[in-house]
Amino acid sequence: MDLGEGPVTGLATMILADFGADVLKVEPPGGDPHRALPSAPMWLRGKATLTVDFEEAHQVERLRAVLKDTADAVVTTLPRERREALRLDYGSLSAQRPDLVYGTVSGFGEDGPYRGYPAVEAVVAAKYGRMASLEGIAPRRGPCYAALQVATHATSQSVAAALLASLHRRVTAGQGAEFDTSLMRGLLPYDIGGLQVAHLREGGVLPTPKVPTDPTTTLPRIYYHGARTRDGRWIQFGNLLPHLQDNWFAATGIERPEGGVPPEGSPALEAFRDRMLGHIASRDLEEWMDVFVGHGGVVAHQYQSTQEALHDPDVVANGHAVQVNGGTQLGPVADLTRTPAVIGADSRETDFAEALGATRPARAPAAHGNGGRPLEGVTVVEAATIIAAPLGASTLADLGARVIKFEPPGGDPFRGMMHGTGAARCNAGKESICLDLKAPEAQEVARRLVAGADVFIHNYRPGVPERLGIGYEALRQDNPGLVYLSANGYGRNGPGAKRPSTHPIPGAALGGVVWQMGGLPEDGPLELEAVREVARALFRANEVNPDPNTSMVIATAATLGLLVRDLTGEGQQIFVDMFGANAYGNWDDFLSYPGKADRPPVDPDIRGLGPRCRLYECRSGWVFLYVRDDDEWARLGAADEARLEARFLTDDAAAWEARLTAEGIACVRADAAWPAQFLLHDPHAREEELVVTARHAQWGEYLRHGPMVRFERGGRYGGACVAGEHTVDLLRELGYGAAAIDGLLDAGAAIQYAS
Repeated sequence: MDLGEGPVTGLATMILADFGADVLKVEPPGGDPHRALPSAPMWLRGKATLTVDFEEAHQVERLRAVLKDTADAVVTTLPRERREALRLDYGSLSAQRPDLVYGTVSGFGEDGPYRGYPAVEAVVAAKYGRMASLEGIAPRRGPCYAALQVATHATSQSVAAALLASLHRRVTAGQGAEFDTSLMRGLLPYDIGGLQVAHLREGGVLPTPKVPTDPTTTLPRIYYHGARTRDGRWIQFGNLLPHLQDNWFAATGIERPEGGVPPEGSPALEAFRDRMLGHIASRDLEEWMDVFVGHGGVVAHQYQSTQEALHDPDVVANGHAVQVNGGTQLGPVADLTRTPAVIGADSRETDFAEALGATRPARAPAAHGNGGRPLEGVTVVEAATIIAAPLGASTLADLGARVIKFEPPGGDPFRGMMHGTGAARCNAGKESICLDLKAPEAQEVARRLVAGADVFIHNYRPGVPERLGIGYEALRQDNPGLVYLSANGYGRNGPGAKRPSTHPIPGAALGGVVWQMGGLPEDGPLELEAVREVARALFRANEVNPDPNTSMVIATAATLGLLVRDLTGEGQQIFVDMFGANAYGNWDDFLSYPGKADRPPVDPDIRGLGPRCRLYECRSGWVFLYVRDDDEWARLGAADEARLEARFLTDDAAAWEARLTAEGIACVRADAAWPAQFLLHDPHAREEELVVTARHAQWGEYLRHGPMVRFERGGRYGGACVAGEHTVDLLRELGYGAAAIDGLLDAGAAIQYAS
């Protein structure tokens, strides 16, 4: 039952409906006010809608009867005081239904000092520091508007995963569950290591850079560059690792400088950059893409809008855009090969009589109590690197799963970047075993570990797991109930099936960056300096979000597979890819139908979508203003944008936030801190448990990000593992004796790193 308003619960329950759940959406008279959003036909699909007037006591009582007799799970955006007054809170409902799964969603959380601020993503993003962290997209000082609604995406996926994980426990243990999350919590995945860097610098563990980088002038690294082609179109590269860089040089025909690419900040590097940009400008986009696709090992894709992405060959081939109700919509969140999704038609209205008449299978007697996290007792084995899949597996650890990470002999390559802080972010709550999977003895260890697991997650390219002896068919022989999840870049079908991908690629390909930039330059000649400037802005706009966007989908897909196994007794192979996940990240515009409104354009200065949704500079600092309706606009007493700009310049940002928030108008300071500093120092972060204390083998006690959803307040969450930290312990657990363990270590098939 969806007792929420808007797309967060709408998207979460859409996913469940796509995979067979009966979803009943409760709406006030006149309907969910968010039905006016262009995306509403999509996140309402496949549901029955029931109109309930919460001002009518008898209707609320009938709703309570529906909940008592037919609901397996409830998710709501009703504020705490409102749901308690209506006796639609967890305490009231679980008294009669102890097996009920119940989740709440808010904007800022329900406990911290900002709990009364409006649940609007842009307001949350401004207060959290996300807009400050985007400084530099526009060639000016100050925060930039955060266009892509990643908090809505991540929060909706977290709600879906929490519901599915809780239903898993309900099926297997008869227990109900209560959880909460928020849009602010939904922004946590997009800080990759920033919190740890800031915390360790303040503690003296990491040095503070002598000269901080300037986001308004810093150009991208060569291998993460955007470039303009001869026909005026733009292409993005993402060749992060050495072998991908080798492929890039070979495919482009650019001569590698003697000694490699010159160091950052050197005149030689800028000369090479100019030569590279000139070389890419010597051919049309299609010519270059034929070269890169033909090579098969170069990370590159053209920039395109979301509406263009609906027709991308890889998007279409992998079912990420499907025909629904005479238009095109997001496809299933994941490809479950044995139990595929069935996309439903338009929502339909129902009434109390029909809702009360809904039949449910007989339930086992409910166990009282809902303590702990829903995936306790579940084992996940992960063989993945960098961000997307590892962070997804770490999300499952926060839901209670035991997560064992396979790493290559040198460890996950991400451990060598950002002082290891990014890897710590993505590997919290795990155990690590280092295995050389090219060695038959190590493959045997891997198979034995997976034989006792519930879920296996990897991000190898197609064919690699089979060569390493850990393909699906091999592993299912010993574990037929295994949920086997494969995550890659483009999807298993289509022209990109075997091509590598890194995070800038779906950012470019699925439309998020084009929107964030306010569009790309029109066709026509551009001087080299102008090309460099656009490439700089693209680098800032194409930030890390595509990886976390994928992580959240991986967690949802894994919990889907678990619940299906509970209900059918069968494991299966599941496919997730960055293109599909980032189609969901562009949920607001990843659909098309006659009469659909266009995405509102971001203004050229990257301040917002218009005077009512915009960043304003103040006498000191910046604020973000969000005006909900004409009444609020009239109360501001500003007839136009120019007058409002002048008015904000008369006082400081903090004063404007205090004054207008007291009047019920959403206005928050947008440049007080970047996310890491907000999490470290704002009292809201501690009160809402957006940061928690954990232990690290090398750092000792440190601060890590809190969970995406909370099933308990004051809970303890695991710290980051060191590469190979648990190798010997896990070998012992598998029954290897001392001599056998020494043999594996001596042969290099397994590696133990001292903490």
